Amino acid sequence: MPKVSLFDRRIRAVAALALLLAVSAPALGSDRDKVAPAPAVAKVRPFAVRHPLPFKFGERLVFDVKFSRFPVSANVGELTFTVSEIPGSNQHVKFEVLAVSRGALVSLFGVRVNDTFTSLADRNDLAVYSTLKQLHEGDYRAHEQAVFDRNAAKVRYKRVVHSQPGEQPVVLEQETRPWVQDMVSAVYFARTRNLKNVGREVRFPISDRGETRDISIALAGREKVKTDVGTFDALKVDVKIFDGRLINREGELYVWLTDDARRIPIKAEMKIPAGNVTFVLTSLGEGTTAILATAPPVDLPADDE
Repeated sequence: MPKVSLFDRRIRAVAALALLLAVSAPALGSDRDKVAPAPAVAKVRPFAVRHPLPFKFGERLVFDVKFSRFPVSANVGELTFTVSEIPGSNQHVKFEVLAVSRGALVSLFGVRVNDTFTSLADRNDLAVYSTLKQLHEGDYRAHEQAVFDRNAAKVRYKRVVHSQPGEQPVVLEQETRPWVQDMVSAVYFARTRNLKNVGREVRFPISDRGETRDISIALAGREKVKTDVGTFDALKVDVKIFDGRLINREGELYVWLTDDARRIPIKAEMKIPAGNVTFVLTSLGEGTTAILATAPPVDLPADDE
């Protein structure tokens, strides 16, 4: 394989992790072989979630992922988001993300990523029940699972590294919130927010690898965005996960959602010191079956933003 002097090992690693932005961003800020101690758990007010949800069963979104650091810019992978039903259950909705390396990440740097992230959430309020990660990144192979107990406000996390047979599994139980999101379900929960007021933050908890932290999103403005599937009027949303909120380093993340009832994510940009990552929608399948509530609506304030 030819050497590429413009990319050191750190940049190659960031390029690979760029594929996992929406689902495993904490890896950008800490050693993935360590599990942080549980922070103090604060109270959070539940959210009202309006039905039908802005996405449907059968929705499928595909994003091209590009990594750039002057003077180099290259396609590095593809993300596919899907929404589906659980056979025999009308209580759950399944969110799944497939992250696959493409282009320069494979041909130039020999970095292969083939990861699957699956979240089960309550279709009434989108509280997450479980998170499953099947990780295959180069020589690294691992299985991670988190199961949430809403009544006890606990999360049980387990990680098994299959590529290191002698390593003992990590198993821990930590405090979390009765209502919490993970890195996948948070993308869909964000789509349910009104986002009416520029700069006003919507704060909510995210749990990843047994650790629960608070992040927020805020409307930054409105723009017209051109993609492979069309040109859209869009909301530019500031996703506040850096500077110790979820990732312990500086950076910026903006996501553009269609300015309509669907709130489809069509573009995202992440800027960190090692380089920039851009995600652009290349394929849109809106699904066919509306997701309705299976329980009476909760009497909560609707204007949480």
